[in-house]
Amino acid sequence: MSESNGRGASLYEFRDLDLMHRIDAEERITTAELAEAIGLGADHNANVGSRLSWMRRYGMIKRDKDGLWYLSGGGDRILQARLRAAAVQELQALPDEAMVETMASVVSRYRFFDQTTAAMLRREFMFGTQR
Repeated sequence: MSESNGRGASLYEFRDLDLMHRIDAEERITTAELAEAIGLGADHNANVGSRLSWMRRYGMIKRDKDGLWYLSGGGDRILQARLRAAAVQELQALPDEAMVETMASVVSRYRFFDQTTAAMLRREFMFGTQR
């Protein structure tokens, strides 16, 4: 355990989307800078690096020859695709029971998503449904 109260850099502690927003804000960032930016500090560089490697594997981010992380084309498209306020309000107004049909609609499209979008959706669901 460390000064960060035992926190790590797992999917269940930080959303991919939040890490991508942080990377996007800097345009390019080192593992150590990201660890510091999310409040983990230097003692978690290996954990953050491992997490970033997974995100690279899923096509969300890339790493240049200097070791700097940046958004991939797919990752950038995901960050740019924000829901319109009206759509968000509509979803929030749905009764809980109607979310089953909404989820059915989402998963019926899932198999047609590109690899990065599919991984992001699956991992967002995992983050949101953690115990």
